[in-house]
Amino acid sequence: MKKKQPFIKRKSTLITAAVFLIAATSIILFLRFREKPVEVTTEKAFRKEVVHIVTATGKIEPETVVNIAPDVSGEIIELPVHDGQNVRKGDLLFKIQPDIYINQVRQSLAQLNASKAQNLEAKSRKLKAEDDFRKASLLYKEKLISQTDYLASKTNSEAARASYEASLHAIEQNRSLLDQNQEKLDKTVIKAPIDGSVIVLNNKLGERVVGVGMFPGTDVMRIANLDSMQVVVEVNENDIVNVRSGNPVSIKVDAYGDMVFKGIVREISNSAISKAAGTQEEVTNFSVKIRIFNHERLLKPGMSGTADIESQRIPSALVVPIQSVTVRSARKDTAVEKAEKPGVTIVSQTRETESPQGVFIVKSGKTYFSPVKTGTTDNTHIIVTSGVKEGDEVVSGSYSAITNQLSDGRSVRVQKK
Repeated sequence: MKKKQPFIKRKSTLITAAVFLIAATSIILFLRFREKPVEVTTEKAFRKEVVHIVTATGKIEPETVVNIAPDVSGEIIELPVHDGQNVRKGDLLFKIQPDIYINQVRQSLAQLNASKAQNLEAKSRKLKAEDDFRKASLLYKEKLISQTDYLASKTNSEAARASYEASLHAIEQNRSLLDQNQEKLDKTVIKAPIDGSVIVLNNKLGERVVGVGMFPGTDVMRIANLDSMQVVVEVNENDIVNVRSGNPVSIKVDAYGDMVFKGIVREISNSAISKAAGTQEEVTNFSVKIRIFNHERLLKPGMSGTADIESQRIPSALVVPIQSVTVRSARKDTAVEKAEKPGVTIVSQTRETESPQGVFIVKSGKTYFSPVKTGTTDNTHIIVTSGVKEGDEVVSGSYSAITNQLSDGRSVRVQKK
């Protein structure tokens, strides 16, 4: 009996130790493999004025640019302007050698004077022929001349009248030719058509230029009104539907850093600009011209700028951070039927549910997915029209947590900002 007691005590000790070992192992395994809370950042849904901005880049250019090309060809003998010079309407820009055009005017004038002299001669012959025909008519009535003489007199009168009328047309022809050559002579002097500045000067004194005719002429210079500047940007087809003429615009020019110029949408093109057409990288844009107001002649043609077009303004809208809205993958529901033979199954139908977009709302340390309907956005927030109430604590980060890690009922730990 005394021998059995130590054995019983030893057995009890072993059982107790085994129980403690199992319990300790279970606790260690639980602590190791239990679901760790996901660290997230949150932001409460609130109301604010949402301004939808369409951003596009482009080049600064004057609203009015005039290419100056001569109407006549020749050598530049005067060029009193230089690149960058301000000019007024009517100022001399350049002059072309006029000698050949002066000679053409003189020749046309001589031809006109000759035609006038011929007209006087034709008029005299016409008057004499008409008088002879009048006398011949009287004599023919009295049967004092033959019919042949009468008809000859009549023919001379009509021929003299036709010759006179031809001389009148010759005068008009030569006068028109004189006017044409005089116009060419006048066009050897080229004057500024508008007030502005010379922004491009392609030719120098003494160079020959080609006048505008059947072929494009020489663009000697360009004049622009630098008081009226614009930025021409290309807006994507997805954003152009939100842009309207008159939308206010804020413009930043690379050369002036954070300085903001105000503007307004002036013109929207109806013609698309396609890039990489026919490929997967095809992009369709539309040209938008934006008038710049407060530039004070600081801007130069060709500068690069970024335009923020205010396309929509919604006051007191309920918003959440843009990155809070996510889409959960569609769930596939598959109906499975058992076949008559054991171990064989038949898939009868597969249904895909729609992928909802929504946000994760934090309640009592856990997240719950709430489907939402959204509206327009600004740079940081998006409008929600359903699914979220003002003051709800919405998960705003991190990106990996929102897109992959979170689910309904998942424990989270909110990071303090």
